[in-house]
Amino acid sequence: MLPAMKFEDSIPARPHWLRLLTLPMILLASFAFAADEDDDDPPAAAAQPNNGFFIQEENFDQWIFQGSNNAAAGKARIQSSVKMKLAELRRVCDLTDAQSKKLSLAARGDTLRFFEDVEVVRKKFLKVRNDQNAFNQIWQEINPLQQRQAAGLFGDSSFFAKTVRNTLTREQQEKYQVVLDDRRRFRYQASAEVALHNLSNTLALRHDQHEAMFKLIIEETQPPLTFGSYDQYFVFYSLAKLPNAKLKPLLDDRQWKLLQPHLQQGRAMEANLMQNGMIEPPKGRILKSVRTFLPEADDHSEAPAAAKADAAQER
Repeated sequence: MLPAMKFEDSIPARPHWLRLLTLPMILLASFAFAADEDDDDPPAAAAQPNNGFFIQEENFDQWIFQGSNNAAAGKARIQSSVKMKLAELRRVCDLTDAQSKKLSLAARGDTLRFFEDVEVVRKKFLKVRNDQNAFNQIWQEINPLQQRQAAGLFGDSSFFAKTVRNTLTREQQEKYQVVLDDRRRFRYQASAEVALHNLSNTLALRHDQHEAMFKLIIEETQPPLTFGSYDQYFVFYSLAKLPNAKLKPLLDDRQWKLLQPHLQQGRAMEANLMQNGMIEPPKGRILKSVRTFLPEADDHSEAPAAAKADAAQER
C-alpha cells in the first residue's frame, strides 16, 4: 500500500471535472493457499482442461497490472511512473548527482523485485490454470501483488523509501513533503467526490447537501494511509465513524434511512481496509494520520519539524 495533515478552514476550489471523476472499484475474493509447489510437475499447458475450465495467461497479466492489457504494457507503465517520480524529486529537492544515482538504483531494485515476484507467481498460475479448485487457491498469492501494484511499489518498507530517508537532507524532505501533502489532499478530495456522486444515485442529494457532506468529509476526517482500489469504501468508513449529530442534520429522514446500508458497508470493510494498509490496526505503534514514504527519521533530531509537531500532538 505511509505527518498528520490539517486541512485549511476553507475548502480549495475544485475543478469541474473533479465532480465527474470516477474510479474503478475492484473487489477480489481471497482464498487459503495450501498447495505445495513441485518443480517436476508438468506445465499446465500440457495438461488437458478440467471440464472445460481453462484461463488464458493474459488474464493473469490483467489481474496483476490492473489497467494494462498485458505484462509489457504494465511494466512500461510502472517504469514510466518511476521516471516521473525521480524527475519530480530532482526538480523539487535539487538533488545532487550522488543523491540522484542512489535513488535511481533503489527504485530500480524495488521495481525488479516486484517483476521477479510476479514471475514466481506466474509459474504457479500456469500449473493450475486448468484446475478450478487449485486455481482458486492461488488467489492468496495474486492478491498481494495486485495490492502492491495498485498502491505503488515504494511504500514505507521499500528500499526506495529507506534510501529517501537516509539520502535527503532535512530541508529537502520538508520541501518534498509539501508536494506529497498537496497531492494527498487532492486525491482524497477526488475520492470524496466519487463516493458522493455514487451516493447521489441513491439519496438524490441536492447541490447544497452534496457540498455540505463534502465539506464535512474534508474537514472532519483524514485521508487513508495509502490509496488504492478501496478509496470509495474508505470514504464510507470515514462517514460511518462520524457522530450522527454532525451527519444526520444534513439529510432528511428518507435520505438518512437510505444512507444506512452504505455506512454499514463502510464499517464492514474495516478488515479489508486494514489488510490494504489504508487504516492502522488497533494494536501497534502510533502512526500519523497520513503516512508517506517520508516518516520521522530514526534520529528524531533529524526529523522534519512538522513531523515532530504531529507526533507531540498525538501523544
